[in-house]
Amino acid sequence: MTDPEPKVPNPRKADLVRLRGDLAKEVDGFRDALKRPTADMGSDKVWVGRNARAWQQELDGRNRRLRDQVDKLLPVIDAAIRNEPDQVSRSDARMYHQGA
Repeated sequence: MTDPEPKVPNPRKADLVRLRGDLAKEVDGFRDALKRPTADMGSDKVWVGRNARAWQQELDGRNRRLRDQVDKLLPVIDAAIRNEPDQVSRSDARMYHQGA
């Protein structure tokens, strides 16, 4: 009987952990990308009138949707990390590196 193929650290998990770290540094900037333009438009110092109010309401809605979507990013990556095994076979790691 032969030994099973040796296990190696899971490269996909390592990439996901790295992605999570990089994203965690940027998430606040993404969340607040439309914050200042929304505040500026709502201040009546940039543009006034019916069209300005409609545009500001649209921008405010987009700002809320952007924040909601950004808030989902880290939990999605965290779930993906939890679902990855710590180690995989050497051939699985090789296939991952080859993009298969």
